[in-house]
Amino acid sequence: MLGAVALFRGGGRPDFTPAAVDVLRRLSAPVGAALRRAAHRASGDAAAGPAEAGVLLLDQDLRLLLENPAAKLWRDELAPSGAELPIAVMEVAARVRGAVLPAYARVRGRSGRWLSVQASPLSGGPNPAAVAVTMHPAPAADVAEVLLLAYGLTPRERDVLARVVAGLPSRAIATELHITAATVQDHLKSVFAKTGVHSRRELVATMLHL
Repeated sequence: MLGAVALFRGGGRPDFTPAAVDVLRRLSAPVGAALRRAAHRASGDAAAGPAEAGVLLLDQDLRLLLENPAAKLWRDELAPSGAELPIAVMEVAARVRGAVLPAYARVRGRSGRWLSVQASPLSGGPNPAAVAVTMHPAPAADVAEVLLLAYGLTPRERDVLARVVAGLPSRAIATELHITAATVQDHLKSVFAKTGVHSRRELVATMLHL
């Protein structure tokens, strides 16, 4: 999960000064931490949403042809009511045009719920290059993966974290990963720092609070 900000000055104004650039550089860390906390915030909306997946059929120009009732509800979750197709739907549909494999995205809705959006190319029928898009609540494992990437954990740190969440002690983790217990502790210290927690219990609670 990556983020970027592009700032430009027009109207003949001079370039940003080194001091201004330094302010932005120093702000990047706390802003990034705040965005990660926001990504991990539990949904404040208790509504369960439709029980079935939303299904949309788009034509070769990514215009909506058909959709089931659930799709309309899930679309409203991703964009204001009455708006065009959500950006997430357009993005995965555009990626899948001319491709063989599906494209997918994990997107947080307006209520705070995470949704899985997947597009697949279709063949045959009266609509050439048509695309089918499905939308449904993202599985907890997929959401956890997104959040781990948001925290910037390395692959080895994610390996250690997965075993901590599973309840394994440091020695057992070290045995499974073929590293020393001291190395496990070093990885845990890094994970604590990146996720803003101070103990295993707090770490597990943070990771499971989806």
